[in-house]
Amino acid sequence: MNLAEISNSHQILNWILSVGVLVGFAFAARTVYWLLRYVAWGEGSLQIDQLPTRVKGIITEVIGQARVIAEPAGMIHLFIFWGFIILQLETIEYIIRGWAFDFHWSAFIGQGTYNGLLFLQDVFGFLVLAAVSVAAFRRYVIRPKHSLQSLDGAIILALIGGLMISKFLAHGAEIVALTSAELAWDAQWTPFALMTANFLGWLGFTAESPGMFWVFHLSYWAHIAIVVFFANYIPFGKHLHLIGAIPNIFFRKLEPSGALYPMDLEDETAEHFGPKVVEELSWKQLLDTYACTECGRCEHYCPAYNTGKALNPMMIIHNIKEHLREKGAKTFRDKNPDEAALELAGGVISEEELWACTTCGACVTNCPVYIEHVDTIVDMRRYLALTHGSYSPEVNRTFRNMENNSNPWGISSSYRADWAEGLDIPLLSELSEAPEYLFFVGCAGSFDDRQKRVTQSFTKILKAADVSFAILGPEEACTGDPARRIGNEYLYWMLATQNIETLNSYGVTKIITTCPHCFHTIGKEYPQLGGNYEVIHHTKLLNDLIRLGRIQLKPTASTKITYHDSCYIGRWDNSYDNPRDVLESVPGVILQEMELNKKQSFCCGAGGGRMWMEETEGKRVNIERTDQALATKPDAIAVNCPFCLTMFDDGMKNRGADDVKLLDLAEIIADNLVIAAPDVDEDAPPAAAE
Repeated sequence: MNLAEISNSHQILNWILSVGVLVGFAFAARTVYWLLRYVAWGEGSLQIDQLPTRVKGIITEVIGQARVIAEPAGMIHLFIFWGFIILQLETIEYIIRGWAFDFHWSAFIGQGTYNGLLFLQDVFGFLVLAAVSVAAFRRYVIRPKHSLQSLDGAIILALIGGLMISKFLAHGAEIVALTSAELAWDAQWTPFALMTANFLGWLGFTAESPGMFWVFHLSYWAHIAIVVFFANYIPFGKHLHLIGAIPNIFFRKLEPSGALYPMDLEDETAEHFGPKVVEELSWKQLLDTYACTECGRCEHYCPAYNTGKALNPMMIIHNIKEHLREKGAKTFRDKNPDEAALELAGGVISEEELWACTTCGACVTNCPVYIEHVDTIVDMRRYLALTHGSYSPEVNRTFRNMENNSNPWGISSSYRADWAEGLDIPLLSELSEAPEYLFFVGCAGSFDDRQKRVTQSFTKILKAADVSFAILGPEEACTGDPARRIGNEYLYWMLATQNIETLNSYGVTKIITTCPHCFHTIGKEYPQLGGNYEVIHHTKLLNDLIRLGRIQLKPTASTKITYHDSCYIGRWDNSYDNPRDVLESVPGVILQEMELNKKQSFCCGAGGGRMWMEETEGKRVNIERTDQALATKPDAIAVNCPFCLTMFDDGMKNRGADDVKLLDLAEIIADNLVIAAPDVDEDAPPAAAE
């Protein structure tokens, strides 16, 4: 019995099953509609800007899978993804053949092109089957630390494997049945399907075998059934990212990287500030939850999670998603909204999880689908801080110091320029002509005794390079970074507007700073309040001065230096080369790398306002990072941030590493400067003897 006879004798069955396919897809479409309705529940409107950049992102991140393959395991996903794309035409052809058995794409694209398509589908079908096998072995046998061994994941892998097996069985049966002139294509174009056909022949199946009916029809409809089941299962499992990932990448936050979303503090209708309930997150933050692949990369690099804290960035996104679906269903579908619904911060997500975050960005920059964990965490912190005043007692003291003295230390602003005493450094208020740069010293550089030495070293370099600069002195205030990231947006606004007013009154356009947090806040977040400046971190300026020959360096003794990437210059600014170039420019320096470096660098533990909070749960983050640095057996550890300097100093004292130096890049360069001798007038008379 050939396949034409099979089809004719069971045409009614084909039509019935095909109608069932349509009903199944209709149910899937209905589920997706409600999921999208829940996302539209979020705050904000849909606006599309920088379209070419967004399209480029789809090409590189979706089609090219750039972030996915950044990790070795991502290659498995690459094959599965591309197999999924290439096999869609085959799946559509299968479905159409439920009504028209003789349908093939060759009628539209020609037999030659169709043969090429068959070859791709056949090869990628095998690659997908191989990738699924490797993925299953890795996940359930090797069991990497950050890989979820969930039932959902096993079901997905089984479904994908079932799709490929049923595909090859159906193709193989078709080749066996069409061994005569009925053959619709040359089997040489489908080598793996031909292998399946040979296997069926070895089992005794022939074109005339009655069993061919069952082999073909069961495998054919099993394939279609799995497709329909998959379509209905996807919205309820981890593979919801097949729906959410592509739009999430398209609508991702573009530059400036790491800048928090602003708040409308002047909204007189607001009953509270920050998202109280899930629908008060933005629609993009809700879409984030659908995009999550549960790959575990965020938790793999999260410093809080890896030192035993309550925070797991992946589970924050997952729990918001589950809560959104549950509440959305009650509100829109059951028409039974829960009046006593859980608050988002402190309810759905615990306060311990939120306060553990250092805002280092490891989760965001390593996420293959551009989920913005940090923005969502800080938004929930805003609700706790501004609406409930819920934060630790030491943070309350920090806020009070910033309100009264414009710095977290609580020292009077009149002492801000004391570090410059005797160094002949001008105040901006004393100059009749504006210098090229304003050196924004920052709170740590002004008040912390250890960081003052970095500030002085940097000014020594600026003078040696003949850079025109001045400082604000007592007129400078904290940028507000700690307050904003802890969630006190109002205190941030107060300090930021004060600084912007001062900077604008002097016509400042260029700012240099030794603090990554000052660099980030002034350069990327002050524009939200009308403060637009060119801000340069000292790692870049040092590299520029060395490269242009404006400073000369003398050789130093052979020194192994391990460099630590600060989060706000590394990940949030994607600046990894400048500091390394600076270190390698010093003759005698041997640059070493920790295992976790650059994009995967481990936070020092001070960001996100954690500098001002006690750390009582798990291992201290700074101790973990110090251990990672000391494992390289360095002569010195180099940093580029005052917070990192403080945290490493504490960590090295804890570990008794008195033989290892801790230096900022500015100190290393200042210690190795070649200071030119003053010009001597050879015709001048000799100095009189005393």
